Amino acid sequence: MLIHEHNPHYIFVAVPKTGTTSINNFLKYQHVMPFLTSKKCKWLSRDYHLSIMEILRNYHTHIGYGTDPRSNSALIRTASKFYKFAFHRNPWDRMVSFYTDYTTGPLHLKSWSSPLLKYKTFKEFVMDFNQSEWRHHKNFKPTNEYTHHGGVQIVDHIYRYNNYEQEVFDLCEKLKLNFALFRQGGINRKAPREINYREYYSHDQPMIDAVAEAFKEDIEIFGDTFD
Repeated sequence: MLIHEHNPHYIFVAVPKTGTTSINNFLKYQHVMPFLTSKKCKWLSRDYHLSIMEILRNYHTHIGYGTDPRSNSALIRTASKFYKFAFHRNPWDRMVSFYTDYTTGPLHLKSWSSPLLKYKTFKEFVMDFNQSEWRHHKNFKPTNEYTHHGGVQIVDHIYRYNNYEQEVFDLCEKLKLNFALFRQGGINRKAPREINYREYYSHDQPMIDAVAEAFKEDIEIFGDTFD
């Protein structure tokens, strides 16, 4: 996540596996709070994936609230001057990204994801997911658990990963940033995978249904379909 306290005021909610590294690096390249310019900053890396309400509660002093927030509604009202946004990705595509990145990325494997290596295939991972400890892990949570609270959308806008370039262009227009500089803030991390996520399901309906069950609220909210 990233909070920009000055004009333009914005809060970026980093939903895992929705292109957040590229967006975060780009925004830091364009706008960053003075005390976040150091790469050694601890709280930014530690709290990278937080829901909007966790951001508002944990960092309420940076959005203009006092030292003792008493209610979520008060926090939300105080943050109204901030443009709060996130990205959403089709859950079937996102599940492929989870597995391919978290079982191959050295940084993930070294820090937390090595237990995922017990799954020898993507199918094993998908079919066990709903009963596993990963279902409620922060890196696997549905988009709405980052962007909504009590069934209500708290962020101002949710961009779509499946139309990434255009959505980033629209974001830049909103924040009055130079789209031509996009991707200069860092290099995308790409896991070794096929581009078409459907190939990983091989017309296996139980796999497709398992993902639908795990992310049914996202599917209802965003209208995602496997096809």
